[in-house]
Amino acid sequence: MALALWHPGDRNAFWQGIEGRLLDARFIWRGETKSPPNVAIVTFDDLAVSQLGKFPPPRAALAAAISDISEAGAKVIALDFLLVEPREGDEDLARVLSETDAILAVAEANSGRPLQDLDGGDFSVLVNSAYRNPLPALVPAETLRSETTLGHVIIQHESDGSVRRIDAATPFLTKKGTSWHPSLAVSAVAKAADQSGLQLRTFRTGGLLSVGDTFVQLDRQGAIPLVYYGEAGTIPTFSVAAVNEAELDGKVVFLGASATGFGDRHATPFDSAFPGAELHATLAANIIEQRFLRRDATSWMMDIALALTASVLGFITAGMDRPWFVVVATGALALAIMIVLQAAFNAGWWLDATTVFLSLFLGVGCGGGLRLLQHRRRAANLALYQSPLIVERLASASEPRFEATARPAVVLFVDVEGFTAHSESLGPEGTAEFLRVFHELVEQAVDPLGGIIAYFAGDGAMVVFGLPDPQPNDAIQALRFIDALYAAVRASPKWPGLGLRVGGHSGPVKAGVVGGRRHRQVTVSGDVVNTASRLQDFAKSQKAAIALSNALVEANPETRSWAVNAGMRNTGEHTLRGRHAPIGVWTCPPPVN
Repeated sequence: MALALWHPGDRNAFWQGIEGRLLDARFIWRGETKSPPNVAIVTFDDLAVSQLGKFPPPRAALAAAISDISEAGAKVIALDFLLVEPREGDEDLARVLSETDAILAVAEANSGRPLQDLDGGDFSVLVNSAYRNPLPALVPAETLRSETTLGHVIIQHESDGSVRRIDAATPFLTKKGTSWHPSLAVSAVAKAADQSGLQLRTFRTGGLLSVGDTFVQLDRQGAIPLVYYGEAGTIPTFSVAAVNEAELDGKVVFLGASATGFGDRHATPFDSAFPGAELHATLAANIIEQRFLRRDATSWMMDIALALTASVLGFITAGMDRPWFVVVATGALALAIMIVLQAAFNAGWWLDATTVFLSLFLGVGCGGGLRLLQHRRRAANLALYQSPLIVERLASASEPRFEATARPAVVLFVDVEGFTAHSESLGPEGTAEFLRVFHELVEQAVDPLGGIIAYFAGDGAMVVFGLPDPQPNDAIQALRFIDALYAAVRASPKWPGLGLRVGGHSGPVKAGVVGGRRHRQVTVSGDVVNTASRLQDFAKSQKAAIALSNALVEANPETRSWAVNAGMRNTGEHTLRGRHAPIGVWTCPPPVN
């Protein structure tokens, strides 16, 4: 809602430039269309200028062109020339102008130019016409303007240099105050329709210009958005040198210049060098066939509705479980929005594509961010039941699994001596509190060393080093864990003085994810796991605290040094319960370091 109310495509220069490009794209997708038959352009092109041998054309040449256009049956002739200074031939030009319905151009001058005694425009009503600070006017020579109507030819370029709208009317500073004059195209159409007065009503969210029975919706800047028909020349254009061959009967004709190096050119959606006279002719054609792009308060409400819909759909889409589906669905939403915007454009509505697409991306971003937070929360919850190392591996995989091959690892089983008798005196609540302390001590010892807790089973724990990826120092880290665990037990004020028993073995294990489609768990299996469990039982039978396999103790010089320092001794080979082959075992009392 905030984005829609801000309406970025109608605000500052940066966003206006983006919105302008998106509007240009809609023109391109629509393609060229046919202009109405009652508007034409006659221009001093390269051929005409080469015949004259000079530019700008002298007043005699303008008088001859106007006379030829009038004889061809033109209804109104609008001159896109600023005839400011008195020149030779003004009397003949004034006489020709007096014999036809002609519109002369007026434009803004610099602020220091002397004020002119300029009559008001053709407005019968002018309501709430707040506008930019008016400037003095560049008006035709007095000899010429006494016989004609005036229309402004001011072209405002947008931030990217393109022209997409023309002011419906412009105020000028005069000796008598502010004088409002319509655009050249509006004056020409009003003259052709024989309308004695124009009405202009403007307000903060748009405005309305009425030319007789034709109502023109203005945008928030008081301008009329142009509906282009195509490239330069789409509106029938004829050379002054061949005006006698032109079909001009009953048409509104714009007389301008398009000679190379002389004529004014502007960027439009279809053409980067669009003649200025054709800009005015385009607006006149729009008014005559009542073909407009509405960008007013009503279109703004439509922008808000479409932006809210896009943001909500984007938010819902981004919350889907499958990332590929989110990408596809977001692309589909963007395509649907483009179709809606194009359909509205074809129907005469300039909806703010910048607002809608920003709202879509904001909705997708918020939905995706919320989804990410949910995943983070779930991963954090899952980490309470699995090692963070395992959780990260499973959470980041598209299909949670481990490698199919066995991998080297160290497996340790830990349990508490005398737990059964001790728990008998504690009761259920005391037993639960004791187990919580034990589990925290195991976790405190294993986490800094890179091991994982495969599971807790009452007063027992299975600890594995080498998952999810084997490391060269897994064996010594496992032995250091034993040191850390005994140290943590000795330092804990909550530990009741019970002993610990540890059994450990190293070798290849198989890690995997087992279960159905929705309920799964990580398991570690293999002979190493079974042997480590049996070694723990062996330690109990030998009244030892630790029983480690020869494979673990002799893994490298560092592990053997640890065993010697811990006071372990090699007890030879033993056949453990459930195994056929004997295995070398090292045992010792609880380590002192």
